[in-house]
Amino acid sequence: MMALMGGFARINNNEITVLVNDAEKGSDIDPQEAQQTLKIAEANLNKAEGKRQKIEANLALRRARTRVEAINVIS
Repeated sequence: MMALMGGFARINNNEITVLVNDAEKGSDIDPQEAQQTLKIAEANLNKAEGKRQKIEANLALRRARTRVEAINVIS
């Protein structure tokens, strides 16, 4: 399992090409660190003020959730 952060997929002639901004093997992710990062990201989103902070906090939360989901699939 891989955690893929941001990007897109293109399908052409039954072939899929996936382009991502960042990727991480699920087996390389420390479960405790990932859970802690998720809690921090949730707290940061709740206290974010202004459009820029909210966007950045939301992106961090999505990344943290993706990492936790990757480790949960392989567990």
